[in-house]
Amino acid sequence: MILTGDISTLNSEKYPNKVAFCDEDGASLTWSELNGNVNRLAGVLRSFGVQKGDRVALLAKNRLECFEAFFACAKLGAIYAPVNYRFAPGEIAGVLRDSEALVLLCDAEYADTVVSITKSSDLARQVTVVGFGDGHGFSNDYRILLDSASPEEPADVNVTEDDVCWICYTGGTTGNSKGVMLTHRNNLVQFVQLGIADRITHDDVYLVTGALFHVVLNMALAYSLLGCMVVIMNFSAPKCLDLIEEKKVTKTLPLATMLNMLLEEHRLRPRDLSSLVLCGTGGAPINPDVIHRAAAEWQCDFVQYFGQTEAAQHFTYLSERDYRRGFSADATEAERKRLWSGGRVQHFDRMRVVGDDDNTVPPGEIGEICAQGPNVMAGYWNKPELTAETLRGGWLHTGDLGYLDEDGYVYIVDRKKDMIITGGENVYSTEVEAVLYRSDQVLECAVVAIPDPKWGEAVMAFVVKSALAHDDDAILEKELRGLLREHLAGYKVPKQMSFVNELPKSATGKIQKHALRESFWAGYDRRVGASS
Repeated sequence: MILTGDISTLNSEKYPNKVAFCDEDGASLTWSELNGNVNRLAGVLRSFGVQKGDRVALLAKNRLECFEAFFACAKLGAIYAPVNYRFAPGEIAGVLRDSEALVLLCDAEYADTVVSITKSSDLARQVTVVGFGDGHGFSNDYRILLDSASPEEPADVNVTEDDVCWICYTGGTTGNSKGVMLTHRNNLVQFVQLGIADRITHDDVYLVTGALFHVVLNMALAYSLLGCMVVIMNFSAPKCLDLIEEKKVTKTLPLATMLNMLLEEHRLRPRDLSSLVLCGTGGAPINPDVIHRAAAEWQCDFVQYFGQTEAAQHFTYLSERDYRRGFSADATEAERKRLWSGGRVQHFDRMRVVGDDDNTVPPGEIGEICAQGPNVMAGYWNKPELTAETLRGGWLHTGDLGYLDEDGYVYIVDRKKDMIITGGENVYSTEVEAVLYRSDQVLECAVVAIPDPKWGEAVMAFVVKSALAHDDDAILEKELRGLLREHLAGYKVPKQMSFVNELPKSATGKIQKHALRESFWAGYDRRVGASS
């Protein structure tokens, strides 16, 4: 098996003059240029004492250097440890300490933050900072160092497929960020599975919309494996549609929270999206009606993924064929229902649903979704007890509740920590959200548990209105409550509803429900079904 770092070497030999990566501002690198920079950076890192197994951090938004750093670490056998740029200074310092990074590659935008957390601290002795971008102020400049380094391939490197390739710190949607260790084998197997799900061809042009410090990186690298051109951006709906039109993008993956924004923007100012062949989506449940509208307006296929960082991105997908059949006029009831599922387990993986005793439950019965496969993480960095608990019995315990149907399609009903228990009845937040999303007046929503003196917990909905929504919140709330009562039992209908301008999100685009719950639960010693 080739290793992750071999991708840039092999493609520089096969496609030296083809553009490998370009950004939203027009900067680009051919495969030959990229591989030269990767080798130079590998030499620079070695000069700072980086050896196999050492960690190299990067703090930056999406930019070309993210890929140079990843491949350089992969070639050296070093471990790439990108940092969530939305973290507070204390959280950034925590990641640097936890990973014990020897080198930090830092964009000028975050120079002041890095100076503040490294000044007069243990980090000043631990980390060598290399700056890039204009005016970073660090003594080590990325471009100057690369210009003086050799473009030759690193020698005397003994990297195996079971070595950790990178540590991906989770987005912290539950309030706690963990370092997920992904090996070269995890990555490469997942690249192949992504290639099957997305039907990747050499001529595809892929647009990255999510943050590259997260497993979104693996999706981009799956396209790189086949020598595709990858376009990177820092997401905004107008710019995303502009780039699809300008770069003739064939495939992209807007997260569920992004898709509604893109539809709104396209309605206001349509672009030529005729190059688009396939759109992937994931990160949160999404109403099939939204995907149906996007597929019809953009004339492209859709595929949906379900998984998590610990599986190197996903372990199930709902294929474009499932969507085509479900949207067809002669679709069966079963085919339409599948549009609400997360699809079936991907090709090299296994999946089962278990009860509290970790025994498999029958089809249709709700339990915890577990996965097994060569893409499942090696474990959590510096957290052996949590690793053992999460991977007990050789299965990844996802913390997601759901069920399998007789045909192997998985239906996700909630996160364990997001389930609401009101008056002894279980309410799955996603089932309430799914009904709210039936209204074209709802752009985004999140349902959480809040304390209730009578029932223990009560259901509360936060709603972001779409451009089609009533100006009068009272009228809109009445209409939404009518919709909810039509489809749900009375105890599932939110006791409170709040209209907000936006929902708190992690840098990966996932809604942070713990942040919505927190103020309501302040001062409570015990939280029923709403722990974070």
